[in-house]
Amino acid sequence: MLEKIITILYISGESMSINGIALLLKVEAKDIEECLPAVEDKIKETGLLLLRNKDDISIVTNPSQSQLVGDFWKEELKGDLTPATLQVISIIAYLGNPTRQTISYIRGVQSSQSIRTLSVRGLIKRDAEICSLTTEALKHLGITKVEELPQYESIRNELLEKMKVLES
Repeated sequence: MLEKIITILYISGESMSINGIALLLKVEAKDIEECLPAVEDKIKETGLLLLRNKDDISIVTNPSQSQLVGDFWKEELKGDLTPATLQVISIIAYLGNPTRQTISYIRGVQSSQSIRTLSVRGLIKRDAEICSLTTEALKHLGITKVEELPQYESIRNELLEKMKVLES
């Protein structure tokens, strides 16, 4: 179960509740609680830490690696947007205010890293799980409103249809 907890925390890219992890693994929350010291020990070997805030846990980088993390983000923010971040910003632009889960569902892959990158760059803002474009994103895209995007109505309707499948 140790590896499963670490995997879930890694792929989520964000904090998760102990109850949520237990539900996903079909075990009791106390079973997850009992594994946390072993999770902590295991990830410490890799330069990571287990962060706990009440009932939420996440994997974070060790503060001793802050220079490396800072250098990584500087480099990450310098370049052009990657195809993954372009997909994410497009989904947000066409849908309006999708959740992180909706974006990942539409893309077929976990999108937390791309969402985080766009957020750090100031191109999207997040309110809990809801993502939306900023005015900086509109400038970056060279538009004044999302309706100016190519094939706005047809692409939006196609994405909304995909969302209906998600909701059912």
